[in-house]
Amino acid sequence: MEYGICTALTNYQLLEEMGYDYIELSVTATAALEEGIREEYRKKLEASSLKCRAFNILFPKTMDLIGGGTKTEEIREYLHQSMAMVKDFGAGTVVFGSGKCRKCPETMAYGDAYKRLVEVCRMTGEIAGEYGIQIVIEPLSRKETNLICTMAEGAILEADVALPNVGLLSDYFHVMANHDQIEDIKTINNFRHIHIASADGRRFPLAENAGEAYREFFQALKAVGYDGGISIEGKTEDLARDGVKALELLKKLEREIDG
Repeated sequence: MEYGICTALTNYQLLEEMGYDYIELSVTATAALEEGIREEYRKKLEASSLKCRAFNILFPKTMDLIGGGTKTEEIREYLHQSMAMVKDFGAGTVVFGSGKCRKCPETMAYGDAYKRLVEVCRMTGEIAGEYGIQIVIEPLSRKETNLICTMAEGAILEADVALPNVGLLSDYFHVMANHDQIEDIKTINNFRHIHIASADGRRFPLAENAGEAYREFFQALKAVGYDGGISIEGKTEDLARDGVKALELLKKLEREIDG
């Protein structure tokens, strides 16, 4: 497996020093950087041993993908700009989370909202495909959205979108927050990217504390032959300290489960 952290572009050198394989950036935060600064860091990252494997936070919170507040043409234009930037950074994966943007409005029937989400997700995949990029659907906590919360729901959306470059992500924190079933990973058996943070407080995973099921999560991933990227997406007040501890834990789990 390869390990990375979801963090700002300015932290790339620290991740490299800690021994991570890649960095996962935010589409919205990276796009908001002044163009000259963004290009300067892109070149530095390109020259480093660290890869930019993935991007997350695809859509800004101000966009309404489901209720019609943001027009389709505006979404298309935004996606083309975003995917061009992602391609420039050499990343091959973009996470479709953006829970607020994809909520079913109170004034809309759930079935209609789902149909619209399928349309938007398919459009996102089609545009991403033009740039050689895959989209991964992220099931989210019910506190963040009311559309696509479990891994099974994500798998159904993936099937309905029916594009080869649109896949599924599992996020340990959201799995635990929703009381989703880790064992469903074995049934679904089709994940292209992974996020992880502690169930308790969404922090960096530092130890196998009570209430955490990191080992079971890794065992399920191992059972389906997952060998892709695992990104830490959690809180920390000390990236250098916690980044080292988290990487040690994740590699230890992988090593022990591999036997």
